[in-house]
Amino acid sequence: MSTHTRPAGVVAQPSDPLADRPLLRRRLARRGVDLARAEGEGEDHRRARLETAVMALFRDRGGDDAFEVLHALSHTTLLRSITFGLRGTAVGVDPAEVLQDTFVNIYRYAAGFRDRHAGSFRAWARTIAHNVGRQHLGRRRHGSLQSLPESLQEPADSRANPALLAAGEEERAGLRKAWVLLLLQYAAAFRDLSARDRLALTLVEVDGLSYTEACERLGVGMSNMKMIMFRARKRIRARIEGAMVRGAEAAPPRRRAG
Repeated sequence: MSTHTRPAGVVAQPSDPLADRPLLRRRLARRGVDLARAEGEGEDHRRARLETAVMALFRDRGGDDAFEVLHALSHTTLLRSITFGLRGTAVGVDPAEVLQDTFVNIYRYAAGFRDRHAGSFRAWARTIAHNVGRQHLGRRRHGSLQSLPESLQEPADSRANPALLAAGEEERAGLRKAWVLLLLQYAAAFRDLSARDRLALTLVEVDGLSYTEACERLGVGMSNMKMIMFRARKRIRARIEGAMVRGAEAAPPRRRAG
């Protein structure tokens, strides 16, 4: 029996996430993207090349299908990189949470992606993941310490039964759909901001700059910088909340059982 084990939280990637996406395949082909592995090309290089191509397509044209394929192509490799980067840093930082926040930022700031070479997406995504990981570590360092229980307790059985696993998977599928809808609303709200506000958010939330460094890039004072960030985040939140309220009002009423 093989002794090789997969890191916790890492699942096998599908062999070809583009197999059942004929429209996406045609769009990539029109851009001159060769979906097959070239002669002498390794599978990892092909996958990195496709990640970059799909990210560029998503940046230019948007679309949930492109983002879902991008996630399917890249999430395992990116999670492995995040897990490795967090080793020895702190207990309690979940690589899966860092991965999720990384993809949120990839979605938010797709316009800033530059496809200069085959590995552009991996380099860009790992930079975002590194900054997100630093933010998680910072919050963990400044968090409050939890007191130990006063009495000894039996260790809980963490193994889930099949029914709970099935229910959990169904819940995760629903959350993924809700997450994509939320990201669409965020992207629309972000596009409506002024160029200065978009740049401020990108510098702080994607590039990981401190407020002081962002002030220097924008040529504004600290108090003005804080106000820019506050107003930009407030406008995005108001836009998303408004869209959610309108969606709830437009939804048909649920039928009562029986």
